Amino acid sequence: MDMWFCLCLLFSLNLVWKCLGDESFKKSFSASREPFPWNQSRLPVTIRPDHYFLYIHPNIASETFVGQVQILVTVLNDTNMIVLHSKGLTVHSAHLVDLTATLSEQWQLALQMVESQSRELLVFVSKSMLKKGHKYQLSISYNSTMSSSFSGLYKATYLMPNGTSRTLVATHFEPTSARRAFPCFDEPSLKAVFSLVIVREREYITLSNMPKGSTKSRSDGLKEDHYLTSVKMSTYLVAFVVCDFSFSTAETKRGLKVSVFAPSHQISQTHYALNAAVRILNFYEEYFQIPYPLPKIDLAAIPDFEAGAMENWGLLTFRETSLLYEQETDTLRSRLWVSLFVTAILSFSIQWFGNLVTMKWWNDLWLNEGFASYMEYMAVSYLEPSWSVENELFIMDVFRALARDSFLTSHPISVSVSDTEQIRQMFDVVSYSKGASIIRMLRVFLTENIFISGIRNYLQQHRYGSAQQDDLWVALSQTALMAGKVVDVKAVMDTWTMQRGYPIVSVRVQGTRILLHQQLFTKSPQNDTRSLWQIPFSFYTSNSSTVMIHLMTNKEEVITLEHEVSWIKANVNSSSFYRVSYEETALYALVSQLHREPAVFSGTDRAGLLDDIFHLASQGSVKYSEAFNLSLFLRNEKEFLPINVFLGHMMNMLVRFSFSRQPCIVHLLKEHVWRMLGKVAQAEHWEDGGSPSDENKRARLLALASGGLSRAAGQQALRLFHFWMAKDGNYSLPRTLKGLIFRVGVRKGNHAEWTFLLQKYQQAVSSKEKLMMLKALCQTSSEKKRTWQVAQSTGCSLNNHIIKTQDLAVVVEQLGYRPSSSGLVWKFLQQNWDNLLEKFSLGSSYLSRIVTSVTSKFNSLEKYNEVYNFFVTQKHLGHMSFVKLSLEMIQTNKQWLVTHTKPIQAWLQKEYNKAYKTYHQCHKEVTYHIRWGATIRFQL
Repeated sequence: MDMWFCLCLLFSLNLVWKCLGDESFKKSFSASREPFPWNQSRLPVTIRPDHYFLYIHPNIASETFVGQVQILVTVLNDTNMIVLHSKGLTVHSAHLVDLTATLSEQWQLALQMVESQSRELLVFVSKSMLKKGHKYQLSISYNSTMSSSFSGLYKATYLMPNGTSRTLVATHFEPTSARRAFPCFDEPSLKAVFSLVIVREREYITLSNMPKGSTKSRSDGLKEDHYLTSVKMSTYLVAFVVCDFSFSTAETKRGLKVSVFAPSHQISQTHYALNAAVRILNFYEEYFQIPYPLPKIDLAAIPDFEAGAMENWGLLTFRETSLLYEQETDTLRSRLWVSLFVTAILSFSIQWFGNLVTMKWWNDLWLNEGFASYMEYMAVSYLEPSWSVENELFIMDVFRALARDSFLTSHPISVSVSDTEQIRQMFDVVSYSKGASIIRMLRVFLTENIFISGIRNYLQQHRYGSAQQDDLWVALSQTALMAGKVVDVKAVMDTWTMQRGYPIVSVRVQGTRILLHQQLFTKSPQNDTRSLWQIPFSFYTSNSSTVMIHLMTNKEEVITLEHEVSWIKANVNSSSFYRVSYEETALYALVSQLHREPAVFSGTDRAGLLDDIFHLASQGSVKYSEAFNLSLFLRNEKEFLPINVFLGHMMNMLVRFSFSRQPCIVHLLKEHVWRMLGKVAQAEHWEDGGSPSDENKRARLLALASGGLSRAAGQQALRLFHFWMAKDGNYSLPRTLKGLIFRVGVRKGNHAEWTFLLQKYQQAVSSKEKLMMLKALCQTSSEKKRTWQVAQSTGCSLNNHIIKTQDLAVVVEQLGYRPSSSGLVWKFLQQNWDNLLEKFSLGSSYLSRIVTSVTSKFNSLEKYNEVYNFFVTQKHLGHMSFVKLSLEMIQTNKQWLVTHTKPIQAWLQKEYNKAYKTYHQCHKEVTYHIRWGATIRFQL
């Protein structure tokens, strides 16, 4: 930038700041009622933003804000208009200056503005042509009201221990809400640098992406915080907070300042996150060999927050439960939860999946979310190696993604999206969890050294720029070639990212030959002949524990071994994203080995076998009798992951049979579960100790026992609750089991227990303890109390707002899980749908979670019609993914009951005949054989 241009730029900036209210300024701008001149969903490629100067004053008292933004742009092709995004902003004036005009040329250009509210676009049209290569400054003054939702610029509140209410302002711009705070080019590839000035009252502080450069006092008593100019970044990463928080701070090895901000009464809960953040930053900088590029990093706990966390560069924002950890009351699992969120969001801030190298467009969102979801486990494994954190990867991502991606209403990881609704719907299990799963698969296939070297090369090539998935595949292929491994990464990975679903590989053993066949796996079998994946097929055999990997590229392939084997275990440790179906003889040999010597297989492989066979049985590929027979090895199981997978499948069955009013099968299923796990459950003690997996196992098994399968366990939980209640909450309960004890206390108690717990919920300082209590409060059998809870969490109550709206999903999930309260929640959602849309964006993962947590339990044609009539006929939302998924789930549940009820009951009845005969709600059939050959059967 030469001296002449710098002088012109300084002159024009000074002129604009002074003239924003002048008539001469306003005359250069006029609104137009002309037809909207741009009909594309994406912005034109004629203008590139270079630098935003944003001056904004959020008025907390009036819940409004005023702003002025100057955007320095470069014209890439001749045009007469500038198209940018704006939503809910009232523009008062606009001004365009040609910064590269000669003295004889016109430097101030008249503008007409045309707005499309439906497209969320502003177009400024100039009578003069904007010339290629010229630099311009677009200056806009505007105002708006704060968002009533959790996106854009919004107000949040929290209570101090003394009952006083405090208020703050926060922002959340991902994916397309920066346009709600200032007019901007709101697309991820249109990166620029940002200079912010935030106006505040004296009793507040402000936070933003960069360090604060200076603070100036205004004549009206307000303060202006001037922030240093940022690095080049996307608009959705801009962030600021106006609050009265306190903070704790530390430094990394390199001297980078790390701070955690929270309300003053919660500052003691920030220490674990601060320590974890420092250690993880040190790990990431060494692992990726790229130093964190900003001079500081802040982490802030926001009291009202829809998502778990947000990776704004330099200012990471979190839901309180994702950042704060109370040493005295929170569980080890809570610490793991904080670690996972902090590592995931920090991984965004350092690497290509988010900030340093940004996706060109939202179709490659999975590059952000999938990589961060996977890297969090790697980082926590480094941070806490004794935690066996990979168990969480399987539970939270791999098995969860396999279940979701088997629905016909799933979508490819990389899919074309255009409008805001479509973009929001991409933030789902497929982008996050399937993305993490296939990244793990690729890392195992390439090996760690090739994988990390390829990532490092990629980051160096594209830092501060935008990229797409093909750029990564090229870097990894080149790195593999340099290491002597010839692999076309794009050819392999396109089969996993560009098509929906995943394969099931059928395995048949014939002597020394392993016969493989792949096809699409779905909940309802499809006649699919087109889908084909390149599958890293891993296996070991009865003869050798050495893991071998074969890249399967055809529908059918044969692997020849040196010697015959009696069994083969495929997809070792569920390292790849597919299911395995063993031919009858191969399955029998595998199950025999599993029952005889289960330790031959890792806990992960035992869990994978369970998950595959129960899903195959649900689909109809194998009989449920085979799935139940395989599960009999669990009588001696000690590890958490196989137990957890088994319980997940059993709970799904119990819910289906409970909602279809089949108490006999429910009873027999509980008998099976207790026969498998009762021994290990009774060995658990009501105390803390062990790793997060140990804590999880203890909590699940004792919850199973106290849920009616063990009278002694239920009595112990209730006894502990009443002792805690008698001590006015000042008795130290086992932290791991506190939530369980609260739930049993409410479920087995009455009004006194519920009221006491509600009082403690309002007094609790720990956000995680409040969450435990809220879940427990939902265990009440009182319909009046249930209705009150839903009304509170939707903001529809006339009483004090005790339950935060951000926790609505918790209430809905807890109440929607039981037949006795599911109808109440469904009715409430329908009656308050418009209110929900004001708080949660249509298409957001949070709103989708709220809906499907209720509709996923329905199993009748009547309920299908109710859901269809409400969402499709009345609300015209049949195109939304959560509606499609809801309808498919109901159909699947209905068909599952028709197909599988009798075979499941038959196996259970045969296996547990005594329980069947003695349970009063199991109908007994009496058969009379008449002399002349007729048979009469009676149900008693």
